[in-house]
Amino acid sequence: MKCNVLTVLVWSTLTLSGAALAQELQTVPIPPAPTPGEPGTATPTPYPQVTPPVTPKPAGNGEPLLPPIEMPKPPKDQTLPGLQQNDSKPKTPGG
Repeated sequence: MKCNVLTVLVWSTLTLSGAALAQELQTVPIPPAPTPGEPGTATPTPYPQVTPPVTPKPAGNGEPLLPPIEMPKPPKDQTLPGLQQNDSKPKTPGG
């Protein structure tokens, strides 16, 4: 009998404290809307926004925007640095 009473008391205490915690979590205050000039708000621009001028299109009649670049070509008659040619077998003409 004492065990039943004790169990009911503990159970009701936990239920009530759980309900109180649930109510506290649900009532989160919503901050008011910030007023201009407060820290963390966007600074208004004092001057009107200016749009940049339109750039010429490359397909137009004008000059190209960038000059052409010469790409380096690999050497044909030079070996790569660090490589050695091994001629272990002598070459025989004609075969």
